Amino acid sequence: MISPRPPTAEPRTKRSAASPFCGSAAPGALGLTLPGVVPGWLPQAAGAGAEQVTVDLTKSIGEPDYSATGFLHGLNQDGTRPPDEFVVPLKPQLFRGGGSTLPGGGWSVGGMDGYRVRWRNVVDRFRRAALLGAEYCIVTSDLWGANGVDIKPTDPYPGDNGDWSNYERFVTQVIADVHAAGMRPDQVQLEIWNEPDYGAVYWPRPKSQYEEMWRRGVRLIRQLEPQARIEGPTFTRITVTETSWHMDEWLDMVVASDTAPNILSWHDLIPGRDPVVQAKLARDLLAARGLAGVQLEINEYPASNGLDAGYNSWYVARMERAEIDYGVLAIYGACCMYPELDGLLLSKGDQLVRTARWWVYQRYASITGQLVQSTPSNTIDSVAGLDRAARQARILLGNKLGDGTDLGTVTVTVSGMAANDKALRQRGRIPARLERIPDQPELAEPEVIKDLELKVKGDTLTMDIDWTNANDAYVITLGKQDSRVPNIAIAGVSPSPALMLPQEPTAITVLLRNFTNSPITVRPGFAVSGGYTVSGPDRVSVPANGDAQMTITVTRTGTAAGELTVTVLRQSETVTLTPSDNWVRIANLTASSTHPPSSVNNLNDGDTNSEHWGGGGAGGWNDDTANVFPDTVTATWDHAVTLSRVRIFTLDSPGLPAASWGVRDLDVRLRVDGNWRTVAQIRGNTVGMMEVTFASMQTTQLELVILDTNDHAYSRLLEIEVYGS
Repeated sequence: MISPRPPTAEPRTKRSAASPFCGSAAPGALGLTLPGVVPGWLPQAAGAGAEQVTVDLTKSIGEPDYSATGFLHGLNQDGTRPPDEFVVPLKPQLFRGGGSTLPGGGWSVGGMDGYRVRWRNVVDRFRRAALLGAEYCIVTSDLWGANGVDIKPTDPYPGDNGDWSNYERFVTQVIADVHAAGMRPDQVQLEIWNEPDYGAVYWPRPKSQYEEMWRRGVRLIRQLEPQARIEGPTFTRITVTETSWHMDEWLDMVVASDTAPNILSWHDLIPGRDPVVQAKLARDLLAARGLAGVQLEINEYPASNGLDAGYNSWYVARMERAEIDYGVLAIYGACCMYPELDGLLLSKGDQLVRTARWWVYQRYASITGQLVQSTPSNTIDSVAGLDRAARQARILLGNKLGDGTDLGTVTVTVSGMAANDKALRQRGRIPARLERIPDQPELAEPEVIKDLELKVKGDTLTMDIDWTNANDAYVITLGKQDSRVPNIAIAGVSPSPALMLPQEPTAITVLLRNFTNSPITVRPGFAVSGGYTVSGPDRVSVPANGDAQMTITVTRTGTAAGELTVTVLRQSETVTLTPSDNWVRIANLTASSTHPPSSVNNLNDGDTNSEHWGGGGAGGWNDDTANVFPDTVTATWDHAVTLSRVRIFTLDSPGLPAASWGVRDLDVRLRVDGNWRTVAQIRGNTVGMMEVTFASMQTTQLELVILDTNDHAYSRLLEIEVYGS
């Protein structure tokens, strides 16, 4: 049992089934009433349930971000399954893995060959996650091979015999591969080690050796990628008192060594624990040490005896209440290359079917607009939202028992009805639907227990649920009813955000996905902020079980930032429009040579900070021909642009000053009428930023010809900016 059942000295009070409507509520349509499940809909007086839950539609607490929806592995080996119809409706936020259990033993026993097998898996799954709009957490201990089954305690671990060179080569390789794969820091988390406090399985070495690994690993990662988001310690639990590694002691260590993570993480696999309590402890520990801005992640949950719809819904609600930034489901059973979303799907031969828990996360993902305040009972908690634009309110309810107990009557009171009556009303009444998610291994869809149309007078609506099985979850939807898997989904928008140059038509691509067996034609809607214009197709046809792309063209006519909103059926996506006058941001860049892991594409990413220069030129561009000049960088546009000013940023940091390491002599050339024309020259430069101006010219190419550097060895650039005035 997940937690002790509350005392039952007071008898449960059940409302009589003789009259399901009281006061001014009148049914417009009756849905199916299942045996033993008789809900009440009482717009005036509160019900008499033993458990009381309240929802206030007038108190918004922020937009939903579905932070509880994350998966450990969850996909097949190459990341292509399960199909999008099983994943897109859940709006996943995070995937986590590192090639665990793949052959070769990882870096520890397989060297580069063993590592490459696992890294391929990371790249494939990262790409699928990115298409889904989710982040990816790279478990570096899996890449090492320390996933509990593939290497023995006698095999190499980081720092054995005081030798850290192998581990430092490993970390350097991981970061180089992250850069080569185009993984942005905002897309990936780097997990140093999984469950090091579970020493017999994952870290059969002294705690002091782990702590030294953490310090060395974090420092090296931040040297190679200063913007890296590091996650840890990924302990089996968060505690300061139990027989386990204590989080307070670990935080003291990272503070003393200046190696605090960006994301504090732990697992919650022990029955009877509450995310709200854990989050408070974590934040208290961080605050006491002056660590601000550290996010929280429970990256394996729930306990093995909490794998039912009722408990999962409660846990999701508690994570929302705790404001946990990321949650990741745990895997029980076969691991780690199965496309079952950590048990939300069930394999039947070659087919995948949805379980009750899949529907929990689908209904959670269908809460849109603004989350609103709810008050739990001792056993029941909920996550609720109001979307006035969609004319809908939705409440997902779960319980902390999840043990089959008969909970009796649970009363849900929704206030704020008066202020939202017009938003929720349809044809003069408010549609109200109660669904049960019965805890079944196969569930085609939730059961509709009651479908009503109510005329509500006053400010509150009260509903009784006869909750006969604690393994089940319930969903209440007021207003517009759409609680099914959508026929059409907006599966992706690119680019997002979109960089907007003045008067430059910018194409934004929207991917539409059809989950039905019939083709569907939709009429999309587009809206932009002032200072922008937009055009797009009037209709888009999406093939059966297929995809269609539509291209929207946005043009900047003003100077301020703005937004594009794309609406398809009842779904919408918003793209931030970021103004820029820097024409190189939309240019294609090439170089005479490039020393990896540097990249010429770093020269138009908007980052001019030399502190972000990493080993080998990571974060900028470094040529690959030592002591040989000239070196060239060329920017090419697909149409003529008018230019008159260029800013060039060379390496210039306190440790690597431009006077010693920067570009010294260069020419700026434009291709005009098919010929290269030198428009500016710089000689003897010793500073980090060089700027040249020249008479306005139209061109399709700009070239920097680097003739010498202050170390006379390599050309090193951080960024190029090109303007029309």
